[in-house]
Amino acid sequence: MADKTQNGRSGRRRRVNCAIRAAALMIIGLFGAANFFVLDYAIERADSFVAETERTLVRNEFSHQIDQVVQYQSQLSFWDKSFNALAHGMPDDKFVHDHMRDWMWSDFGFSWMILTSPDGETILGVHRGEKVSERKAREKLQWVSDLTRRAERAYRAALSPDRGGWQVARAKEDPDLLTPALPEIHVSGMRLIDRVMSIVVVQAVVPKSLYIPASRLEPTLLITVKPVSQKMLSNAEQRLGVHDLGFTPIVTEEPGLAMTPVGGDAYNPMVASWRPNMPGSFVWRSALPQIAIFVLVFAAVMLFVTLRFSALVKALQRSEAKNAFLARHDPLTGLKNRSGFDDDVRRIIAKGNGKPFAILALDLDRFKAVNDRHGHAAGDAVLQAVARRFTERVGTEGSVARLGGDEFSVLLTGDFSRETLVELAEALVRDAQVPIAYDGQLLLIGGSAGIAQFPDHGGSLHDVMVMADAALYAAKHAGRNRAVHAGDIDDGVVVQAGAARAA
Repeated sequence: MADKTQNGRSGRRRRVNCAIRAAALMIIGLFGAANFFVLDYAIERADSFVAETERTLVRNEFSHQIDQVVQYQSQLSFWDKSFNALAHGMPDDKFVHDHMRDWMWSDFGFSWMILTSPDGETILGVHRGEKVSERKAREKLQWVSDLTRRAERAYRAALSPDRGGWQVARAKEDPDLLTPALPEIHVSGMRLIDRVMSIVVVQAVVPKSLYIPASRLEPTLLITVKPVSQKMLSNAEQRLGVHDLGFTPIVTEEPGLAMTPVGGDAYNPMVASWRPNMPGSFVWRSALPQIAIFVLVFAAVMLFVTLRFSALVKALQRSEAKNAFLARHDPLTGLKNRSGFDDDVRRIIAKGNGKPFAILALDLDRFKAVNDRHGHAAGDAVLQAVARRFTERVGTEGSVARLGGDEFSVLLTGDFSRETLVELAEALVRDAQVPIAYDGQLLLIGGSAGIAQFPDHGGSLHDVMVMADAALYAAKHAGRNRAVHAGDIDDGVVVQAGAARAA
């Protein structure tokens, strides 16, 4: 009887022990599962956040590229000489040679430039600087026929009767924009041209006055094609911090490939694609071994979860801070970019209550020759060295920004005298002239500067920037390597500078 009782107690203990072990295993399993699902969700959200941020950056990057191409194209389509050259049909060979080959193709790299009437009866095509047959030009025209129709509609919608002819509506000025506003008669899109993704811009050729005589009502459309080169994509990768940036068909389904439409063109079957910076894989590789160990001990598991989530939050904060920095700063020089510069000026205008400020527009001379002769790396070294010198020169008195390419701008808040501003600008010009050591040789460039003050030279940011650009224009045309104050230029220079910047 005692043996049976002892055996019964032993059986109950075994059953209780099994129950406890099962409960412990269940608790450990539930704890591990909870940690797994929470970590998986956090990683998914982190990956989603980074991917969405990069999508915004990529869209903004290509939008900026398109805006630049529109500005470049307008130098030919929004020009009296182009309009006059089309008075009796297509322009002559000299115009094609001087302006379409030696200028637009050589300087801006437009692979195709096509002048055509809306009906396509009259057409002239230039491919890589060489005039081509009408047949080849019409073949390319088929790929952008929707853009030409939209451009013609935009042109006609902008017309209004005036003095026996027609007037093209002027663009609404935006004081927050640093580039001249163009008439709303251009359309753009991204297309696969010659098996290369390209930016296409179409606009009617109009004079600077925007007045169209009655006999010239029928427009001549200018189509320009700017290929998105591998160099452009590589530069964008460096600016945005992404990898394998390119284009892929919209129907592509490939794991780990992020995609987003760019250019706002509904007829474009290609989208931008890249390999996003996903923190999830890194977190998984780091966390799983520790989870497998610490899940055996409840207290250690709790400590591990706390540490891992803390690291995850820090990783997200660093990722967010990095993306926020890239959105407002130039990744090459660390200076504010155009967006950051605009934000600074808006804050000053909003808080300043009319307090004065000054803008110095600076442009490097002979920088393109350095890039062409010594390569992109040498150009980067020049930009970094100049950025350091400008920042050290300006110090705490203002802020330096790189607006793009070799264009810099300095914002100075306060009531500075004309002499002080000219002295500072001349010092910056001298800083740009100091040789830069690179790869065992000295790189030589120059610089020009234009100075404008608020409110002396304009009642808005746009007006001050126009005057600063006009002063810069005067400095370049006076021999470069000098600084010019907006108070020292006449209205004729302002008009010429505005024409050159809008062209």
